Amino acid sequence: MTYEYEQIGEFTREYTVPISQDALDGRVYELTNEVASSAHLKGFRKGKAPRKVISQRYGSAIENDVLEKIVNENCSAILSEEGLQAGWIGRPFLTAPEDAPYTYKVRVETMPKIEIGDLSELTIKRPNVILTNEEVRKQIDAARARCIEWYELKGDEIRSKSGDRVWIEFPVDFETSDDDESEVSEENKAERFPIVLRSPRNELSESFHTKLADLAIGDQLEVSREELSNELGVSEDAIPNNTSANVVRIDIGDLPHLGPTLLARPEFRHLVDSEPDADIESIEDLIPVAQRSMEQAIERTMDQVLQNRAMWALAKQYVTSVPREVLRQRFLEAAQVGEQNLQTTFMAFRLFDPIVDGETLDQKLLMATPHDQDQDHDHDNDETSDSATESESGANGEDALLPEGLRTFWTGEVNRAIQRVAFTLTQQALIEQRNIEADQEWVASQIQAKADSVNMVEDQSRAQEYLDYVYGEQHYQELVTTSLLEQATKLLLDEATIDDEDIEFESFFSQPTADDAEEPLDAFKVAPSLPEPEGFISGIGQSTADESDGSQNQSAPPNDETNTKIDEHVEALSKEGDDVRKPGIFKKLFKKNS
Repeated sequence: MTYEYEQIGEFTREYTVPISQDALDGRVYELTNEVASSAHLKGFRKGKAPRKVISQRYGSAIENDVLEKIVNENCSAILSEEGLQAGWIGRPFLTAPEDAPYTYKVRVETMPKIEIGDLSELTIKRPNVILTNEEVRKQIDAARARCIEWYELKGDEIRSKSGDRVWIEFPVDFETSDDDESEVSEENKAERFPIVLRSPRNELSESFHTKLADLAIGDQLEVSREELSNELGVSEDAIPNNTSANVVRIDIGDLPHLGPTLLARPEFRHLVDSEPDADIESIEDLIPVAQRSMEQAIERTMDQVLQNRAMWALAKQYVTSVPREVLRQRFLEAAQVGEQNLQTTFMAFRLFDPIVDGETLDQKLLMATPHDQDQDHDHDNDETSDSATESESGANGEDALLPEGLRTFWTGEVNRAIQRVAFTLTQQALIEQRNIEADQEWVASQIQAKADSVNMVEDQSRAQEYLDYVYGEQHYQELVTTSLLEQATKLLLDEATIDDEDIEFESFFSQPTADDAEEPLDAFKVAPSLPEPEGFISGIGQSTADESDGSQNQSAPPNDETNTKIDEHVEALSKEGDDVRKPGIFKKLFKKNS
């Protein structure tokens, strides 16, 4: 097979492949005969329509299907010949040169080759959790505080004191979630936040609590951005300078007494997991029980913490940059929540490139909808669009930024996708280079255990369907993958250097995977995006406008490449996967005409 390629990116190759006239004619002839032997056409019995009639009516569709099959076969052959693993294969771009019926270009993003070295050179920090009596008491008090029933105090002489919940009101520039206890003032739209004057988290928090004590409703106080950020757990950038806060409400509530009712509450139950039936009548009775429960929680979490730290250390050592389109696929898979939420998928695709490239995320990115992109806009629609643009613009004509909550969420999703890709690359390299094999006995035991549990299927009419899955290839491969990953992680932990580090109980459960809290977007580079080929049009495998099944021609490149790519990805995500679809073009031919 004749082909050429150009390395146009760190991971991306662009192949140019001519299709010979003989190969095209032969495959078209074969497929035309195949269609003719099975098609139902009015005026002809099944399979008796002349080949000439089939060719006249469906010649362009047949040629299109042939081109798609040739491209797919060629891509597989090229990758096999060159020993490459493709992470992503782009849509082909087609042209008709003078010396061949067709030539196509297709881009392939190859997976990086990683050579895993001596694992003992990796250092993984194992948390040594410090669990003192004071820490246990602190957790008990915190759990009791979450169970307090608060009552609002009213009256001119009411003043705040230690143990009260004080509501302060001040202007903010961030969104609060539905779970937050904050309230919005109807008068000036400022946010109200509750501050419980009990168990300050640090010295700054203790100083802030002291400032809030002995205040009456309506009192005003100056608070710093640092104090509010520390107490509320939000970014300082979201809080204006020289903030003046007002005390708008004071609540009172006492720590609930120990007893069966309190111990059964969800906020408290985790502290008695080790001995749920223990006879607890005092704090002294509760402390040893709570300590054992907390130790069990540490033990349950330690394995996962070590595994995450080990994979992070391995990825940081051997992965420098991540293939962009592979990352995009992982990101969109996680963002796709179903066909009923197409707008969410559209938003995810719109925001991916700006987040990865560190660009400003503004409202303009989300103003268009997936449906708007496919429609022609008349003059009235253009005016509507212009007015919408103006309404979404900030002062001085600058585009309004997306709300912080939205930016934080989608940036977090991109970070998680980068981490998953980086981990997968190193895990696969470790499995291949250390010749790790799946534990077939364990796999067989898991299959047998699930098969034995068939009587637990709620709908017994689907029991056979359940067994088909249990004994099926998909389930087998899932278990093999799980076994390989477990063995790779065990090998990594056995050979790496493990150092202990002292850490507080709360920090152990709240700290990120990375030791230095480095975000994946900062830790790994992402391959840059590439422009589409010039002089080629996309459309191999798509139906043409003159087909009798009513499909539309989509092969002509629109003016706006960005919107076109978005539409294509969103449309693909909203349908069944292309990998499992039939050629589709001839579906109507194989149904009897009414």
